[in-house]
Amino acid sequence: MSARSGGLFVGRLEARAGAGTLYEALDLYTAARVDIVGAGVSSVELRRRMQRCAYLVLPGLSYDAEPQALVMAFAEAVPVIASRIAAFTELVEPGRNGLLFEPGSPRALARSLAWAEAFPEKMRQMGECAQADYKARFVADWNWRRLYGERRRQARLNP
Repeated sequence: MSARSGGLFVGRLEARAGAGTLYEALDLYTAARVDIVGAGVSSVELRRRMQRCAYLVLPGLSYDAEPQALVMAFAEAVPVIASRIAAFTELVEPGRNGLLFEPGSPRALARSLAWAEAFPEKMRQMGECAQADYKARFVADWNWRRLYGERRRQARLNP
């Protein structure tokens, strides 16, 4: 597998999704490569693109309580560069599983993009933490049921 590189933006090209902020940030930091994927892309194609990118960019100003793209990125070991809004601050821990920047600030986003490009190994480590967070937060219930079922089976075998 080749090394991951560049960023990925998933969403509508509208102000609420932060597209303008992203475009301005890319004008300020021209070395960043960020692929743009429309909101209507299939989950298979989105997963394929996430497996190739080094980070996901979420510059939105408003979002769902549990953004699907962010959760999918964490599942694929992709750290997130997101605006500091409530929906993202609940899941993104700066420096651990991603980076946060001030909402609507192209300069702050450009600084985050530059940092991500300058420290690819740290971003890869953040991706590993993101995946661990995904497993702990979104898969733990399944693991608990599996463990509980195994204990019940053992109890039946050894009364």
